[in-house]
Amino acid sequence: MPRIDVEAIEDEWEEDHHLLARRSRELSQAARQTIDRLDAARVVAVDRGRVTILREGEVVDATLAGTMRGTKAVVGDHVRVRPARHASDLPRIVEVLPRTTVLTRSGDDDVDDERIVVANADAIAVVVAAENLTMGIRFLDRVFVAASVGGLLAMMVVNKVDLLTDRSVVDEVLERYAAIGAEVHATSALTGEGLDALGRSLTGAWTAFSGHSGVGKTALFNRLVPEADRAVGAVGRYGGRHTTVSALAMPISALDAWLIDTPGVRSFGLGGLAPRELARHFPELAALHCGLDDCIHDGEPGCRLPEAAIHPERLAAYRRLLASLRGEA
Repeated sequence: MPRIDVEAIEDEWEEDHHLLARRSRELSQAARQTIDRLDAARVVAVDRGRVTILREGEVVDATLAGTMRGTKAVVGDHVRVRPARHASDLPRIVEVLPRTTVLTRSGDDDVDDERIVVANADAIAVVVAAENLTMGIRFLDRVFVAASVGGLLAMMVVNKVDLLTDRSVVDEVLERYAAIGAEVHATSALTGEGLDALGRSLTGAWTAFSGHSGVGKTALFNRLVPEADRAVGAVGRYGGRHTTVSALAMPISALDAWLIDTPGVRSFGLGGLAPRELARHFPELAALHCGLDDCIHDGEPGCRLPEAAIHPERLAAYRRLLASLRGEA
């Protein structure tokens, strides 16, 4: 006969008959002190409701307490954990702590349905394929804006450079983004080119990998973290298969770093961003001292854009995103 999970029943009782009545107001001082004394941990994986945490240097499975109903934990979250009461039980997450950075995306630019990709990461590395730079850069521009909004550093990783005989276009793109202060890398997951330099950039930080399906993001992840052994799918005529279906953080002990592999996506909406906020997340536009504080560089009096040296491709990217956020594209 299976053992009845008494603790789970207790959690449900507390939720329905005690905490529910005061959910909308602050916890009592005693309750707050009790939670603050619990161990802190960090979420390293969430997959179909299963949560894995890093606690005191050990990676263990955990579950959400009944009092957490309606609250989602994401990879990177710092949490408070109540120890298991029985050997056969799991630790229970009772609180998600405030997030310092967050990367979010929406399904489209006109839909404010933001979902959190990762929390508390230091940086986001956007992987694009060298043989399909046009589509990759459009995706990268969106993620760079989302990273700026959420407080993350952003870096560009052009992968699969081994497939090119002429790298002049790649070199120009790397120079373009280096000029706005982004860290840039040219890599090959197949040959290992550029991985040492990329690894040095990851040292001491939590970095998320993002990119379209099929750009070699997971292959790079596996080269940097060999023990990960994440599934790598073949690229078909319509692009890559979504081989990474859940976020996962894994350590690179030699670099004192953690890498977060995220699911490949085909779109990265900015539905939570107002059009007038977009310019401040393009570094070269944010540096302009226009006559209006909220200048969107669309012909306003005192706009400094006409006299600025903005790369035409970056300006086109800004105008394209602005039109989309306005619902004009």
